[in-house]
Amino acid sequence: MATKKQQCPEFPYFGANYPDACCIDGYLYDLDNCDENGNLYEMSEKIPCPFCNKEEYFKWFDCEDDDSIGKEVYESIVEWVRKNYPDYIIED
Repeated sequence: MATKKQQCPEFPYFGANYPDACCIDGYLYDLDNCDENGNLYEMSEKIPCPFCNKEEYFKWFDCEDDDSIGKEVYESIVEWVRKNYPDYIIED
């Protein structure tokens, strides 16, 4: 039996206090960056998703040490998702 892959959650990332980021094919898109029909624009910079593309996310943020801003951002995202999506399973 095939394992069902969970969809990555939408979460605040691009400066909003509401979910403004979504994952498409392992990369984040800004939900506020769209045309009048709601079609998302391609991002000028590909930002890896911290959920399904976590290794690339940390490389993108250059997380070499434990004091990295990338790890702080990641932890705040995880905390927000755990609070707002209690059923979402976050793999450590």
